Amino acid sequence: MIKRSAPTFFVILALLLAINPAFASGATEYTNSSSKTNVAAASSDRISTDMESLKTLYRYIDTLYYENIDNDAVMEKMAQAMLDALGDKYSFYTPPSKANDYKETLEGKYGGIGVYLTKPSPSTNDMNDPSSYMVTIVSCFASSPAMRSGLHSGDLISAIEGEKVDNMTSTEVSDKLRGDAGTEVNVTIYRNGQSFDISIKREIINTPTVSSTMLENSIGYIMISSYTQATSTQLLSAVKGLMDKGMKSLIIDERNNHGGDVDICLQCANIFLKTGDVIVSLEGRKGTNTNQRYLSTGSQQVGNEVPIVILTNEGSASSAEIFAAALHDNKRATLIGSKTFGKGIVQTIFPFGKGYVQITTGHYYTPAGVSIHGTGIEPDIAVADLELKDDQISAYEQLMKEKTISRFVDEHKEFTPMNLQLFADTEKDSGIDQQILKILVRNEYYARMNYADVPIADAQFDPPLKRALEFLQSGK
Repeated sequence: MIKRSAPTFFVILALLLAINPAFASGATEYTNSSSKTNVAAASSDRISTDMESLKTLYRYIDTLYYENIDNDAVMEKMAQAMLDALGDKYSFYTPPSKANDYKETLEGKYGGIGVYLTKPSPSTNDMNDPSSYMVTIVSCFASSPAMRSGLHSGDLISAIEGEKVDNMTSTEVSDKLRGDAGTEVNVTIYRNGQSFDISIKREIINTPTVSSTMLENSIGYIMISSYTQATSTQLLSAVKGLMDKGMKSLIIDERNNHGGDVDICLQCANIFLKTGDVIVSLEGRKGTNTNQRYLSTGSQQVGNEVPIVILTNEGSASSAEIFAAALHDNKRATLIGSKTFGKGIVQTIFPFGKGYVQITTGHYYTPAGVSIHGTGIEPDIAVADLELKDDQISAYEQLMKEKTISRFVDEHKEFTPMNLQLFADTEKDSGIDQQILKILVRNEYYARMNYADVPIADAQFDPPLKRALEFLQSGK
């Protein structure tokens, strides 16, 4: 007699399963209808055969298995197995039990620490490569608890509340980081071969996508934190507001912008480009007619006489990179900062039953015809953000553990340059650079302010921003 184990059952499902169009609706794909029809026609026979085989197998098990099967669990495992079989860390299935949390993430409002994460499927773990089984922080939200705690793009999360994340999915990790505002979560960070623990207080995460202000010498400053449905409207409003104030040049800050809605990104690029300028080219499935080139449609609001600088770093990803490359390759902006993340793929999100599927549907190319996936975009002028050095991590961990910063602010409640310097002088023997000490205590003061009172930009502690101001004033 042949024995059929449960693991074998799910392996068979993973091999046979293909998407049934009846389960998917509302997808936003960057392909044309004729190419989708051709692809569907070419694969319809295989899909029909596989689905019939799967249906036969499913009924066979439902009839003969010695206990009643959990149909919901089987459906979830089938969907998850198919996405895992792609071997693409950016394509995944979110089951119904996690759908609300996933939807909250898309909407950008929930209790958490404010980070964008990526994690390969646990099935691809390689113990010689920490990034394959730990969680990578792509970027921290501006002014988020994570950013104020000193975390940054490229940090790896190895454990949450002492529990290793090795066998967790990215959704499971996000769930553990979320919670009621005011509660704390203990996170173990792995950075350049060293580990340290940090406790972060959760807050309601609802960061605006666009913030703006006028800096010295009529230089406008706009920070875009992500591309959501509201971003193009907010950006246009910010641009018009700065122009009404006499803006002569502009800095657009895309640091730690993880990306978002590609369509909205294209609308934002229109604000700065001439009619007919190439924004981006998309290449879908190889062997099909799915290539498309997107051009500016004539909605330019900021003329070419206004010089533009875009600030980038390794947390600038996906749609943020599309925007930066579009303005840069069309000679509308100079890039200052550090190399971008390098996520040059297009993704589609759609409902699947009561859950969601996120799947990679193509690659994009800059107006210059370059694919930046896995490589990123190099800035014209390289200026690194201030950050904690590797040999200072243990000293920083000690400061956080002993709550040195918060105790200082408790005793020196006024936010003044004198108090910033006093803290730096007091902790000069800690082993941490003076400028970093000032930033850490400044962040604690910021955390205690009303959000509206926190300065949008501060060139004193921001080398890339300071360099951008110099460039726009001197031309070099």
